[in-house]
Order: sequence, then structure tokens, then C-alpha cells
Amino acid sequence: MSTQTSPAGTTGAVRGPTPGKTLATWASKYSVYAALVLLFMFNLVATEGFASAFTFQNLLFSAAPIIMIAVGQTLAIGTGGIDLSVGSVMALASATVALYLGYGEVAAILITIAAAALVGLFNGSLIAFARINPLITGLGLLVAVRGFAQAVSGGSRSTIPAGGVFTWIGNATFLGIPVVALFALAVAGAIAIVVRSTAFGRYALFTGSNRSAAYLAGTPRNATLLTIYTISAALAGIAGLMVSARIGASDPSFIGLNFELTAIAAVVIGGTPLVGGRISVPGTVAAAIFLQLIDTTFVMRGIDFAFAQVLKAVLIIAALYLQQSRKDTR
Repeated sequence: MSTQTSPAGTTGAVRGPTPGKTLATWASKYSVYAALVLLFMFNLVATEGFASAFTFQNLLFSAAPIIMIAVGQTLAIGTGGIDLSVGSVMALASATVALYLGYGEVAAILITIAAAALVGLFNGSLIAFARINPLITGLGLLVAVRGFAQAVSGGSRSTIPAGGVFTWIGNATFLGIPVVALFALAVAGAIAIVVRSTAFGRYALFTGSNRSAAYLAGTPRNATLLTIYTISAALAGIAGLMVSARIGASDPSFIGLNFELTAIAAVVIGGTPLVGGRISVPGTVAAAIFLQLIDTTFVMRGIDFAFAQVLKAVLIIAALYLQQSRKDTR
């Protein structure tokens, strides 16, 4: 057994990890994967009609936009911030694509993503240069962007013509897996690699762990924040396109509603702490699928959907408790 000398000159044993610390660490890292597997197995055994290709495809079609916004939210929270505008940016994307369909579907998609990214650039500028709290800018944009989306669309739902690119996006599969889900997983994988293996990823983590130190160390804090919030909004714009394509319509009053809360839930349950400094993209993806699986479970078992929201709130509190327990046992 190794020993160490105390300041008073006495010798004592070096203590290893306590059982409480070990359990808290394991739970905060891996509980979401265990919960996802257990709920999936439960449905296979106990939920009639769950074990079908149709159910799996619908699950992944619904999970894809959640993965997109949750991954962007993970980056924002990893810097110690938060992006509450993502749901409203989805609504803006839905409204924008309807406005520009006359220029062609591809042009409308590109314009929509650019418009979403501009919202993120504006949000990031307020946070980076004006030093406004991300919670404040997010709340402001949450209201303003959705209001603008409803204004430019007249507050009405408009149908997207069938048979084109949007019909393909909303229905295409590859080897039985929705293309939008494959795209979302590819984006998540790319961002996970960037976070783990690039200087940009290190800057994001450093900014989240200690903003003052990051600034003093010469880290490009402002550029990092601008990039992250622009990426978050662009991903939200793509998520809005996915939902619009799936339902075959532009509906800024409905699309993206409360999605910002679902994204935050996925980030927290997935193991990324709200205080920043650590990012778990795989955990976020697993949590996003898990949250959608909860919704699917409640719907297929005929349980009031409102209880699914209550369960999600309980899971968020539990995840925050586990994060705090891990911190307290260090």
C-alpha cells in the first residue's frame, strides 16, 4: 500500500475511490445506456406491435431532429452556456422554407439553413462580445424568433408539394434505417471527433471549465462561442427541415414547440454537466433516443402522454442529482 506524508509529518495511507464515488461516476456516465437497453427490451417483450420495422422506423424518424438539436445544445452547454432558441429556430426554418420554395427545393433548403445560422451568429455575438448571459439571450430569441416565424408565415400551416426532395427526406430509408437518422448520427459522430481530437474541441471545454482562465491563456474564446452557437442554430434549422419534410407541411406554430426543453433533457441525462467543462456527445445521442422511446412507449401502451413529460422531469432531476453526487464525492 502506498503512503504519503501529511504536513505534520505523520504518515497515512492513500485512500482509493470510495464506493459512493465509484457508483456516482458509473451512473453519471453509463446509466442512460442501461436505461435505453432496458426500456427497449421491456417493449420488445411487453408492448404489442413494438417489434416491427414500422415502429423502429417511426422511432428513428422522430428521434433524428431531437439528436440534431441536442448535439448542438451539448456544445453550448459544454461551454457553460445554453441555447434556448433552438425550438424557435426550428419554427423559423419551417416558415422560411415555405417562403422560398418558389426558387426550388434545394435553394430553399440552403437559404433556410443560412437563415438559421444567422440567428445563431447573432446569439453568439451577444454572448461573446456584449457579455450577455446566454440564458437571457436565449429567452429573448425563444420568443422573438418564433414570433417572427409566425408573422412571416401568417401564422398558418402550408402544405409542401409532394414528390420532390422534401418527400424523399421525410420518407427515405437505407437498409431499413431512415436516412435522416443516419445523417443525424453522422453529424453527431463528426462533432464527437472534433470535440475529442481537435484544438477547437479543447477550446470549447476550456471555455466551459473556466472562462476567465481561457481568456487569460489566449484561447480564442469569442470565436469559439460564435462558432458553437452558429452550429447549434444551423443544426436546429436542419431539424426544422426534417420535421417539415416528415409532416409534409410548414407549421411554425407547432414545429419546434418545447424542443429546447427536450434538447436540454437529452444533454443532462446524457452526462454533460450544466456547468460545462465536459461534453458527452454519445451520451446525448443515447439520451435523445431514450426520450423518444419513452414517448413511443406511452403512446403504444395507451398511457396519457402528459405522464411522459412528468417522467422526463423526474429523469432530469435524477441526472442532476447524480452529477452533483459525483462532484461531491471527488
